[in-house]
Amino acid sequence: MKIFNRKKLTAFTFAMLAIAMLAGVCTACGGKNPDELKYVTDLKAQDYVILGEYKGIEVAVASPEVSDEYLEGALSYMMMENAEYVPVTGRSVENGDKVTIDFEGKQDGVAFAGGTGNGYELIIGSGQFIDGFEDGVVGMEIGETRDLDLKFPDPYKQNPDLSGTPVVFTVTLYEISEPKTPELTDEYVAGLGLTDCSTVEEYKEYVRERLTEQRQADFEVERENAAVEALESASRFEEPPSGMVNRIFGILTSNASAYAGMYQMEVGDYVANVYGGAAEEYQDTLREQAKIIARRYIMLAAVAGEEGLKVSDEELEENVTGDNIDKEALRESLLVQKAAKFLGENASVSEP
Repeated sequence: MKIFNRKKLTAFTFAMLAIAMLAGVCTACGGKNPDELKYVTDLKAQDYVILGEYKGIEVAVASPEVSDEYLEGALSYMMMENAEYVPVTGRSVENGDKVTIDFEGKQDGVAFAGGTGNGYELIIGSGQFIDGFEDGVVGMEIGETRDLDLKFPDPYKQNPDLSGTPVVFTVTLYEISEPKTPELTDEYVAGLGLTDCSTVEEYKEYVRERLTEQRQADFEVERENAAVEALESASRFEEPPSGMVNRIFGILTSNASAYAGMYQMEVGDYVANVYGGAAEEYQDTLREQAKIIARRYIMLAAVAGEEGLKVSDEELEENVTGDNIDKEALRESLLVQKAAKFLGENASVSEP
């Protein structure tokens, strides 16, 4: 057997090895153009990645155990969430109060559409109104009327005509209510109507079980994510095929546009907030994210190939939820989920 001497590996030799690798990719893909390779099922994943050691990956993830401290904190939060608002007198409005108000908004002295409300209940600090409105109500006394000089944000998609314009809201306060947190007693628990749960101790055990279930689910997700990231760092990648990157880029762009509209933001601003980068270069940012996702999908598909993990037609059909489902994208998603689960279950976990 001949052993290659590393010192004799010239630039020419490396060039020939590169050509051989490219030839292998083309052969595996049946001569397909990279633009045609849209899903991991279209390609041989091992041609695009050299996997690191993927069994027994060391990851640091917090234990799913629910401590007494965690339980007490959760119970306190739940009681606060069930607080009832009780009317108060003899003081002014504070943050967190619920107030009953009349208000009328005017632009250049003329009331504008959607700017008037009577008997409106508002929780101060909830962010329901434009900046400055709720802060302006803080300190008001019952029966007081106050003018708030404000300006609408720019842009303001709910009413573009008001974008950036100064307005005056005239607010009259009628009632102040403050939140009153209930006390955790047997009587309170009995009133919740839970089966086999009528005392504080039984309720605490009930909540602990629910929290443990949630923590276990979170633990498994965190373990999978940590294992995937660790393998990604230990693997070497070829450039993913353009068809796959373009498909994922299209999905990311569509999703970013939808969420930006939901939050009344420009697409570039939304992408910059989520992924970083400059707002005006958001397409470059999304394309780079598409490459990252494509590489990760290819890596997980390679793990699936090594371990013989597959998605049967029966599994695929069980997960089809509508007539317009992209079944190849669904098959791809199910496959990478299986591989990620495999990595998580075979990881070596330690406490952070």
